[in-house]
Amino acid sequence: MTANRNPDDEISRIGEALNDLLSQAERIPSRLRSQLVDRIQPLIDMVRDSRNPRVMIMGRRGSGKSSVINALFGSFVQETGAVKSTTGAATWVTCEYAGRQMDLLDTRGVQEGSRPTEDDPAASAEESLLVAVRKTCPDVIVFVVKAEDVDSAIEGDLLALEAVQDEALRTYGTAPKILPVLNQCDKLHPIDIRLSETHQDAEKQETINAAIALLAQHLATRPALSEHLIPEIIPVSSLAFYDRESREIVPARDYRWNIELLAVRISENLPDEAQLAFVRLARFRRVQKRIANSVITVCAGAAGIVAAEPIPVADLPIITTIQATMVLVIAYVSGERLTMAAVSRFFVGLGVNIAGGMVLREIARALVKLLPLGGSLISAGIAIAGTTAIGTAATAFYIDKRQMDEVKREFDEQQ
Repeated sequence: MTANRNPDDEISRIGEALNDLLSQAERIPSRLRSQLVDRIQPLIDMVRDSRNPRVMIMGRRGSGKSSVINALFGSFVQETGAVKSTTGAATWVTCEYAGRQMDLLDTRGVQEGSRPTEDDPAASAEESLLVAVRKTCPDVIVFVVKAEDVDSAIEGDLLALEAVQDEALRTYGTAPKILPVLNQCDKLHPIDIRLSETHQDAEKQETINAAIALLAQHLATRPALSEHLIPEIIPVSSLAFYDRESREIVPARDYRWNIELLAVRISENLPDEAQLAFVRLARFRRVQKRIANSVITVCAGAAGIVAAEPIPVADLPIITTIQATMVLVIAYVSGERLTMAAVSRFFVGLGVNIAGGMVLREIARALVKLLPLGGSLISAGIAIAGTTAIGTAATAFYIDKRQMDEVKREFDEQQ
């Protein structure tokens, strides 16, 4: 069984660790081996079939579709057009910045009043959308509505959205989830109040809530969309200014708001194989932690299954490989350049003062299996707790960027 054929070097390292784990699993009884493979299957799928997320950004011209893309990347990757439509034919392109990629369908604005500056043989934006969807089905449709226009001619936008969903159903037998986004909330009354992640002006929040309610009413008139609609409207501000040379956001002029929540919702609705690439792209801590927690749960459960093996000590290499693979994935989703040496340094850092204790605990866990009536269950519990503690430490170190001495102290307290 091959866990990975992805050409990306860093993903390949994780795949190699999974392949090693699957090879070692041949040493345990077939019943437990089957349970182990079933347990880690989501991780195998995530790595083996890893690919770029396919996101369709759909909305009216001027709704800020390209700005939303840039806000998600945290970098200037897509041109914006304030006066005249800029996006031409709706074709799939790979947006890339600093090794982070997303397959993007950035569409012409529906109901546009002029031809785009880029070429498009399609007679209308709606026809252009359908041509692109026939070529590739999106994982998620981000339906962007300008907050100020939420009650203005939105029926045409919803008709176009329905047409896209119908085309996907006809072509693929399934349709992507739709994530409604209320953009440019910074322009709502009172306009002089800046949106903040830590504090929200009550008057502005009331205006935002009213706009959300209006959009919800319009969406409710389209029962054909309800099956595919994510039942939450995300209000955002994608406003940010970018350095011309670095193309990075100027920190003092970063007015993005709620973009991290948008990234979390996109991640929640992507297939397993698109998760790793998206988490590298978005660089939001909540997205990274969501994947890290999922991986910890999978790996801790897998360690517990292996630890239930009734032959003492034989399971130690397998559990070690599970834990190393877990740390590799957490380091990857944090955005770190992934090397085995770096991961080794992490384990060395954790083990400076506790290496002897770790060995003694592993031996004790293995020998406890010799006890009658539940020894293997005790061993499994120890393995689950230890793997969870290592995963928590890796999350604190790689994602929260905490100092190793602090991480090690907290890890030691859990042992």
